[in-house]
Amino acid sequence: MLCSLTAAGARAEEEKSPLSFDVRTDIYSAYVWRGKALDKHAVMQPSAIATLDAKDYGSFSLKVWSNWDLSQRSGDSKETRTGGGINVLNLTPSYTKNFGPVGLTVGNIFYTFPGDGYPNNSKSTYELYTALVYRNPVVTPSLSVYYDYRGVGGGFLDGNPLKDLYARAALDKSVRLGERLTAGGSVLAGWGGSRYNAVRYRSPGEGLADYQASVNLSYALTDVFSVGATLAYTGLIGGTCGLNRHSISPDEIVWGGLNLRLVF
Repeated sequence: MLCSLTAAGARAEEEKSPLSFDVRTDIYSAYVWRGKALDKHAVMQPSAIATLDAKDYGSFSLKVWSNWDLSQRSGDSKETRTGGGINVLNLTPSYTKNFGPVGLTVGNIFYTFPGDGYPNNSKSTYELYTALVYRNPVVTPSLSVYYDYRGVGGGFLDGNPLKDLYARAALDKSVRLGERLTAGGSVLAGWGGSRYNAVRYRSPGEGLADYQASVNLSYALTDVFSVGATLAYTGLIGGTCGLNRHSISPDEIVWGGLNLRLVF
């Protein structure tokens, strides 16, 4: 299958097809989401992105992402469904338009949780989001804003929507160390509105929510297939500008794993 996909990728590159694919499989020591360690056991997170480049009209993408529990252990260190197998499945359509070095993306994330009683008693939810990225040779800053209009918001833009928002600012940098070896790193911080923090972190009041610092290495085995590794440190922010740490337990965690990527 890998040989076939590699050959297909080579043909697509030669023909300059407007349709491209980015297929990944990440194997991590934990499942961490916005500062919360939802599963402190091994997980696999396969994903696939199909992108149609409409040139001056921008690009349209469809992403499928999932989390697979590789452990059948249960306990306080696991908030996802136990028993192994897939427990999170996300579908994300999005649109991106570039204005010189600035990229603007809008999309919607459909979160589903197989095994939690879907569809009648499901905790599945939906998020609208928009992201701004400024690409430059020094460092790449970005700002993403999310509006959960099912699990957090009482209605679509009901009342003051700022209370339902989650925002994340990040700085990313990658450096080519050789013809096939690339190193990268990122730092980010998240902020939640009052209702968002109350629902997702059980902490009243708006404020800073989470942070993360990570480094990664990637080695291109072929023109379309690469292997890599990621190491990250993630935690929740407390104090006067952050979350109420009396409502949540400290959740700092070091995690990481292996990255496999195929782009064609």
